[in-house]
Amino acid sequence: MPGFSRLNGPGSPALSRRSVLQLGSGVALLLATGCAAGTTAGGGSATPAASTAPGGTPAASKLRIAVSSYLSSWDQDFVGFDLTALMLYKNVFPYMIDYGVTSVGDGQILDTEAIAPTFAESFEPDADNKVWTLKLRKGVKFASGNEMTAKDVKWSKDRAFAAKANVAGVYRLIGLTKADQVEVVDDYTVTFTQAFPSALTRQIQAISLYVFDSEEAKKHATDADPWAKEWFAKNPPTGGYFNVEKAVQGQEIVLTANAGYPGPDGAKSSEIRLSVVPAASNQRLQLQNGDIDVAFGIGQRDIKDLKSTKGIKVISAPSNNQLVIQMSVTTAPFDDPAVRRALAHAVPYEQIIANVYGGDARAAKSVVPLDMPGYSETGYPYAYDVAKAKETLAAAGKTSITSELVFQTDSEEQQQIAVLVQSEARKAGIELKLTPLDPATLAERREKKNIPLQVTLGQLWVNDVEYMLGTSLTKGASLNYSNYVNPEIEKIFEESHTVVDAAERAKLWLRVQEILAEDVPWAVICQPNFNLPVREEVAGWVQPMDGLARLRYLSISS
Repeated sequence: MPGFSRLNGPGSPALSRRSVLQLGSGVALLLATGCAAGTTAGGGSATPAASTAPGGTPAASKLRIAVSSYLSSWDQDFVGFDLTALMLYKNVFPYMIDYGVTSVGDGQILDTEAIAPTFAESFEPDADNKVWTLKLRKGVKFASGNEMTAKDVKWSKDRAFAAKANVAGVYRLIGLTKADQVEVVDDYTVTFTQAFPSALTRQIQAISLYVFDSEEAKKHATDADPWAKEWFAKNPPTGGYFNVEKAVQGQEIVLTANAGYPGPDGAKSSEIRLSVVPAASNQRLQLQNGDIDVAFGIGQRDIKDLKSTKGIKVISAPSNNQLVIQMSVTTAPFDDPAVRRALAHAVPYEQIIANVYGGDARAAKSVVPLDMPGYSETGYPYAYDVAKAKETLAAAGKTSITSELVFQTDSEEQQQIAVLVQSEARKAGIELKLTPLDPATLAERREKKNIPLQVTLGQLWVNDVEYMLGTSLTKGASLNYSNYVNPEIEKIFEESHTVVDAAERAKLWLRVQEILAEDVPWAVICQPNFNLPVREEVAGWVQPMDGLARLRYLSISS
């Protein structure tokens, strides 16, 4: 499950909300993918013309998709880093609620501010925002024929707490730490009683509120394995937007649309066949030959070539993938804020967007990502200006400095970016040694906190500033490669845990960005768009903010 696997289980020593966020951040960044349609807040649906009616029969569209690897397990409760698995779970597990869709530019993205019921009928809080009531739709069935009821929700959450599943860890963020906080009211109603109100509840439940077929599970439980972990690891779940018709280890997975799905925006394709094609070159060849319709494992260089290939189009959608240079505020010369500001003025932002991404990226003006609630352009008041960089450096009492800029050795993009920054920074008197590092060495040096400058690229899985601070910009956060600590931001972060009013939270985030603009721990370069090569006939793509494609929106015309 995204963002969960490093979390301590419920039996671990007492864990503060801060430490939960910090521990979880190790898996909080990831590349985004997409889908398309229009679920709106409150359970309504801005259903597109091609949408399937609730419970209706999906179109006869059949898709062929290449993925780079076979999933490691079918048990979502215990998977953290397997992207193929995590993407499949979103499509084959019944999630009670999910993100809606909104438009950004020419693309569509999942809307984290419009989380709506899907398999559930409703999910609403009480007046104090502490007790959340989940109401299930009646008559929804798993493939076994068992009806999905409140007891399945309860069993799934009991399993999570008892077996110390990933969900149990992330639930601590919203004050859920014990199984008895989840109670069955009647066959179709469950309550979640949180220890405190939280603005993150809907987002945390959107990635956590999936349900197992408990009657089927109990048939495979044993005294040694009371939660059927061994059985679930090998057998696909049922009851999601798609059912798994066939799964051949290491080769292919065939999904068929669940005609019994009761909510809005059902599957647009009746069948999706996922083939495991590890080599990007083979995916490209198969796509060009028309043997597959969608390729999930092709790199930017091949994608650029495919843009002009007959029969293929490259879907480009805005994403919250952030490209930044993190500056260590505890390492000279970047322990001086003026030096950090000088570098911020020496980064050739527009040149990077044009030359590295061919214009296929969005300029960003804050450490808070574009499209994240609370984003303000006051958050990063820096633009490329060599004269200003020299002037700022001189104000720090320096005419020249030397340092090191680290990037990933296997990233052609990061190498290009590093070269451009080196060239322009030199004009301002900042001499940078470029150091490509393999993943193991990079991780080792990050652990030692001895990297003065490093290029990073990633996306938060929960689209919220509180989550961002907890993972990246507070004391002890595992993605805080800048070693940045500001007492006022620490205080705001603690205060934000129980602030649920959107306007009040917006005030907090505005102040956070004012502080970050002054302290400038990161040089914020841009947000590259997500690109996906597909056959021309493929339609319906929405960019998911959690990075996990909702395949139900995809279709292909004959």
